[in-house]
Amino acid sequence: MISPLSSKMIRFSKKVEYALMALKFISASNPRLVTAREISDKVNIPYDLLSKILQRLKSEKILSSTQGTHGGYLLASSPDKIFLYEIMRAIDGDRALTECLISGKEGECGLEDSCSIKSPVTKLQKEVEELFKSKTISDFV
Repeated sequence: MISPLSSKMIRFSKKVEYALMALKFISASNPRLVTAREISDKVNIPYDLLSKILQRLKSEKILSSTQGTHGGYLLASSPDKIFLYEIMRAIDGDRALTECLISGKEGECGLEDSCSIKSPVTKLQKEVEELFKSKTISDFV
């Protein structure tokens, strides 16, 4: 029997992990603005990579920021309105359980005509997406 703790079927990318850690820190610091340097130091995330992640989250309107000496980052909305699915898409783009389910890659699989698992995998993909759409930053705080 496989232990649930050792199962590694679905994983977040390291960038998504860092984004979640940063968002948790920002949420816990609310309403105070926090800098990328502060997050990097307190959460032990490489500063240069974190800065890129925060900029990406800002461009996707998950974060807001203020420039200047007293600037920093805040959540753009409440933690219960920021969904895990949005974060994953902002950081990693379209991801899927199989290549053929990634938008724009349809028809690239040489087995598509004879594939016997596409329908159940498509159903599973939708279920996984719904799970990620149901989880918010609040679930991590």
